[in-house]
Amino acid sequence: MVAEKRGGRTPVTLPDVTDPPPPLLLLDVDGVLAPIPDDTRAAEFEIHDVIDHAGITHTIWLNPDHRRWIHELAEAYELVWATGWQHDAPRLLGPLLGIPPIPVIVLTVRPQLGMRLNKLPDVASYVGDRPVAWIDDQLTTAEASWAAGRNTRTLLICPDPTVGLLRSHVDELLRFASAAGW
Repeated sequence: MVAEKRGGRTPVTLPDVTDPPPPLLLLDVDGVLAPIPDDTRAAEFEIHDVIDHAGITHTIWLNPDHRRWIHELAEAYELVWATGWQHDAPRLLGPLLGIPPIPVIVLTVRPQLGMRLNKLPDVASYVGDRPVAWIDDQLTTAEASWAAGRNTRTLLICPDPTVGLLRSHVDELLRFASAAGW
């Protein structure tokens, strides 16, 4: 929709209220934004010590490129934390990665250190019928079956947890969003 500025000189584009919201991008932390690099890749990362809500110190490895990539993705997606870090993600990692406050999927099953966390029921409930891309290093056949059974666009990306998010993943995510009209 185009409206004209007073005086009729400069057209102003107004958002079309019928435009659907952008697709969701669900972000995991461990193995995605905070990989566990092997000795050959450690120099590519910044090391940070953060203290979680329970007072436990965690050493995390962050790729400085992720800041720029996340901002690119935020232009095409509605970002959402989908991580066992829960509300510690926006509090601790958001500032380190330059991620503004974004929603957190609250997990009904609390994460146990060292155990795989089944996020699928809470993710499915949160996502509903919206288009979604989900990047998590622990996606299984259960998530693949869920994605295949959806009636809307769904992309799953499962990075190597020693490497985390790569530029090729970002490019794939941007292509997916573009194909969805964003």
